[in-house]
Amino acid sequence: MMPTRILLATCLLLAALTTRAEPVAYIGATVHPVSGPTMADAAVLVEDGRITAIGDDLQLPGNARIIDLSGLHLYPGMVHAGTVLGLTEIGSVAGTDDTTETGQINAAIRAEIGINHDSMLFAPNVTGGLLTAHVVPRGGLIRGSSAVIGLAGWNWEDMTLHAPAGMHIAFPRGAADDEEDEDLALIDQTLDAARAWGRAMSAHRDGGAPEPAPNDQLAALLPLIEGEGRLFLHADRERDMHAALDWAEHQGFEDVVLVGGPDLQHLAERLATADVPVILTGAHVMPQRGWEPYDAAYVAAAALHEAGVRFAMTDGGSGFTAGNARHIPFQAGMAVAFGLDREAALKSVTQWPAEIIGVGDQLGTLEAGKRATFFAASGSPLEATTQITRAWIDGEEYDFSRDRQRRLYQRYKSRPQPGE
Repeated sequence: MMPTRILLATCLLLAALTTRAEPVAYIGATVHPVSGPTMADAAVLVEDGRITAIGDDLQLPGNARIIDLSGLHLYPGMVHAGTVLGLTEIGSVAGTDDTTETGQINAAIRAEIGINHDSMLFAPNVTGGLLTAHVVPRGGLIRGSSAVIGLAGWNWEDMTLHAPAGMHIAFPRGAADDEEDEDLALIDQTLDAARAWGRAMSAHRDGGAPEPAPNDQLAALLPLIEGEGRLFLHADRERDMHAALDWAEHQGFEDVVLVGGPDLQHLAERLATADVPVILTGAHVMPQRGWEPYDAAYVAAAALHEAGVRFAMTDGGSGFTAGNARHIPFQAGMAVAFGLDREAALKSVTQWPAEIIGVGDQLGTLEAGKRATFFAASGSPLEATTQITRAWIDGEEYDFSRDRQRRLYQRYKSRPQPGE
């Protein structure tokens, strides 16, 4: 006879699987697929965590559970293209900060390993519509590999959607003006060593040559060197950005994403011609040089879009901004006020970042076959006054009561007023 405890567990598991497989129809909302035209009073059908159909004239299955979102707008979850969310908690407490490694060569670092799945910073970001994050290690010249995570899960394995997303290399500041730059020479030497180590390992596997000594740093660089991994190349100034692209071409790296600030707009034609996507590290920054106009950062996104460059908008991805990573649509909204097309602004925080970080086939738009990761809102997420009311990650509704900020708001909004 099956023990009672096992029988109970089996029944609970079957019940959970049954609930998971139940089709769910989200009806009544104005649906914004991002990849296509907006549909009023449309329906999105979800089954087993994936969107199976979407449209304004769907025939819903009779057993579908109905979720009425009338009066609301349904958007794909926002995607942050570069953050340390999950690697930091309290900036002033060193024990909660795992964003930055010491040393210059940290190729073996894997961002997903360091993620704190129980971070208190996840909930406020999810309730702000940010449902996916590209977590990037910081520090050094070769910084390690990044990971794409969903912002809900019981451990880092549950949360990881795509890893490694790519290797991150910081092009040394000033190397564009110095042919003998020591930092750039160190990067070149490390890549050369990785190529040699890879050849030695191949010879061992193919021909019985002696096995080279294990080296995690060099092994981690092999996907990049062999053309199987994406390079995220970080540079700050226009001259360094040009030099970084020249260097990447010389190294033979073809799958490159350039990460930088407003100076990216000065490379727009080159980026468009070479079809290099970029991660723009924010519109809410001051001009870098005294002679620049006040709106140098505000207009950068519009210049990139006008040239035909695919870009993702971020907030710079520092530990300081991690708690408010959900504010990236406001950066895009500022760019709209300075000339960026509104549709492009929305794509810069949904579709384009998903494509740039390698999960465009799963996230970033509302389409059949993609993950049911979306949120309902009172209006456009580019507007600060918009309220995010509900959110789902892979078809599972997120419990907004996990957001401590919302709990405190509910508690103190009913506090006694003076004179009561």
